[in-house]
Amino acid sequence: MNEFYDVAIIGASISGASLANYLGKEGLRVALIDKVAFPRRKACGEGVSDIALAALKRMGLEGDIEAMGGKPFYGYRIDLGKRSYGFGTRHHRQLRGVGLQRYRLDRALAERAGELPSVNSFFGRQVAEVVRESDRHVVKFESGEALRARKVVLADGATSKIASRLRIPKTKTREPLWGISFILEGRYEKVTGEVLVILKDGFEINCTPVGESHLNIAFLAEKARVPYLQDRAVRARLLREAAAKAHFEGEALGEPLQVGPVGSTRRPCHHDSILLVGDVAESLDPIAGMGMTHGVLMAEHAAQALIAQLKHGTPEAEALAEYARQAEKMTRPYRGFTQLTSSLLRSPLRNFLVPPMSFASLPDLVRGALRYHPFGENPVPALPLLLLNLFGA
Repeated sequence: MNEFYDVAIIGASISGASLANYLGKEGLRVALIDKVAFPRRKACGEGVSDIALAALKRMGLEGDIEAMGGKPFYGYRIDLGKRSYGFGTRHHRQLRGVGLQRYRLDRALAERAGELPSVNSFFGRQVAEVVRESDRHVVKFESGEALRARKVVLADGATSKIASRLRIPKTKTREPLWGISFILEGRYEKVTGEVLVILKDGFEINCTPVGESHLNIAFLAEKARVPYLQDRAVRARLLREAAAKAHFEGEALGEPLQVGPVGSTRRPCHHDSILLVGDVAESLDPIAGMGMTHGVLMAEHAAQALIAQLKHGTPEAEALAEYARQAEKMTRPYRGFTQLTSSLLRSPLRNFLVPPMSFASLPDLVRGALRYHPFGENPVPALPLLLLNLFGA
């Protein structure tokens, strides 16, 4: 193998496959690489926001999304034990997103990318190293084979070995959360149209409807609390209690998947002309699949930067700077929103903070922050900005 590509993407999950779709539609030659074959199960909050749904439709996946049998949700609810508080459904019922099983979206994105004539998929191939050669990069596989590309994109997750080997700087933002996730199969006794977040016994328990007969339940906590979940009786009790609060009756499918570390580090969006997208740049607390939304939207911004550089002659420094600016603008509100519950999990004042905050439509705040620059002609109100800064970073 000694092939030459415009872009080599290492990591073919949500962000990598999304990027391959964008670039392939523009006729750029793309190598989409992953160490595993698809589909595969991966721990996730399993949902995409309405903004990410719009991006997927721009990729032409509208029919695929309907076929996946996702479950629409219209708001969020935080449960503190004796009482629970709704966010986003107080005044009107508006689509916030769709809960769907990640492996189905993974498969649809990878298959759609593979159908594009300018995209070649290399699945089940482990990358050993990436080496810079003048104006191009050499991607070397552990098999001894290699390919060359004008640009390289890392989309291989928060624990990227390639990012570590390239010594891409990593900043610790806070103590990470760890845990496990389950898919339950059964039936809904009541359809609420909400994503439920339970704060109990030191755990953040995210319950996301992901189909007519499936519910995703993910447990997150500081590392010291995770061994508590190794006790099957304790785990079964917490699962039953969480499912009951989500008005769902069913059984877990298979063994749990490991979650973490979550929301603890960031890397720059680009390094020595290599772009980073999705969790490798920053992993988000997986409330209702906010990480999937982040991956899809970050891929769109990366595609714009690469197309500008490779097709329209935009100078590399200018394209990378614009990518970093747009990625940060997009990520900040999601970072604030998803860190909200983990901040509440650690706060002894959560019983006092949650009730008044439920009067604010936080999903609308996220949407507004995405659409308007906070210091532009349509500034976001001061109080919501304060909340984002308080619980974000």
